[in-house]
Amino acid sequence: MNRTTVGGPEIGGRRGAGGVVVLADPAGAGSGTVAPLLADALHPSVHLRADDFQRAVRQGYVPAHLPEAQRQNTTALAATAQAAFAFATGGYQVVVEAAVAPTALDAFRRESRTTGAALHYVVLRPAGASAEPGEPGGVPDRHTMDAAPVAPEAAAEAVLAGLSRRVFLLGW
Repeated sequence: MNRTTVGGPEIGGRRGAGGVVVLADPAGAGSGTVAPLLADALHPSVHLRADDFQRAVRQGYVPAHLPEAQRQNTTALAATAQAAFAFATGGYQVVVEAAVAPTALDAFRRESRTTGAALHYVVLRPAGASAEPGEPGGVPDRHTMDAAPVAPEAAAEAVLAGLSRRVFLLGW
């Protein structure tokens, strides 16, 4: 366990940094309930919601699903990644709740390499979603967890167990 982690799994990186867990929920599998439980199990911890960075745009906001929102979406995701890794370099364990596709993880990977803080990626699969043989964008199947048949507490415990075994580690 590194010097920043007390009472939780080792999710940190090099130079005494904390770690970042991106908990993706592309279709409503429960990251809104699982992410706070994860943050509560880590110490010291921070819980960030990527949607909050989208909603920070006051004038000129474009609904995120529209093609013309690409610059806004990219900027908000980069701001989320920068904030997450700023906390991680301060020694915090950071849980980022987001609907992030693997192809959009570049901002997080870049910050991980720059700061030395570890990056973990977990995709919660909702009820009824088919299990694909691999995730697009080069993220292996091992990062996908079927959250449908379990309570949020059990899902959080399963994620914590995977974090301690470094199952969800993308690198640093």
